[in-house]
Amino acid sequence: MVAFGAMLLASKGLFAKTLYAHGLDHHDVSAIRAVIAVPGFALLAWWGGRITVTPIMANPSLSAYFWAAFAGLLCYYAGALANFYSLTLIDASVERPLLFSYPAVVVLLSALLTRTWPKTSTLGALLITFVGIFGVTGAADASLSISDWRGIGWVMFSSATIAIYFLFSESLTRQLGSGRYTLVAMSTAGAAFALHYQCFSGWDTVNLSARAWLLMLGLVIIATVLPLYIVAEGVRRIGASRAALVSTLGPPAAALMAFEILDETLSQTQWTGMALVIGAVVFIEYRAAVRKNA
Repeated sequence: MVAFGAMLLASKGLFAKTLYAHGLDHHDVSAIRAVIAVPGFALLAWWGGRITVTPIMANPSLSAYFWAAFAGLLCYYAGALANFYSLTLIDASVERPLLFSYPAVVVLLSALLTRTWPKTSTLGALLITFVGIFGVTGAADASLSISDWRGIGWVMFSSATIAIYFLFSESLTRQLGSGRYTLVAMSTAGAAFALHYQCFSGWDTVNLSARAWLLMLGLVIIATVLPLYIVAEGVRRIGASRAALVSTLGPPAAALMAFEILDETLSQTQWTGMALVIGAVVFIEYRAAVRKNA
């Protein structure tokens, strides 16, 4: 489930790059996407509440709603704005692997909070994953420009916000349900973006072509609403650390799509990096299945 959601999320950069080519900037894309995604999350929250088969708290505390709103503001407002800006500076095939550096932060923060050191297999998989991510970025093949480093910095900031969001998800989805948690988080981000865009551009200036609206709907439905709900549900079922590791399938998926659709060039090192990332995730999932069936 998480792997499928991660691969859908990987298409976000492709939609954004194509929308930039239609004359939109990162303020346009991030704000319009966040605002029109809210009804979709409301629908999924309602639908998810009807089919939930695992226990959810009947009366969640106000603090659960507060922290869900905070997580949304941090990750899907501040983090998303930084992420969409980074896509104006670096390729989509580079952005996605860098963004998925957050599993290490998730695992390490989880270890600090629980005072439990990750198992050797988890640490080994993380090491292999990051070697693979380094290869996918192409950083080993060529020197990076100042613009590249700026883009990398913004992506890493966004990555840190995702790690914190994952940690909040593990407990809050059990209280609120994945649909309600994601709705609260994204509604808060949507409200923040509505105010942000009014201050920067004004909603009366929105003027998208029919083609741009279709791309925006694809960004909202395929690369935002469905995958974020799927990932949140996955975190509720298998925990933040395992979900974060499985979601590292996103970078190779993004690189492949960027190669096929945007004609972004991939080197042999990048292909090798993809293989390492996929291999590490498969290993982790295999070990988890063995332990579960033991």
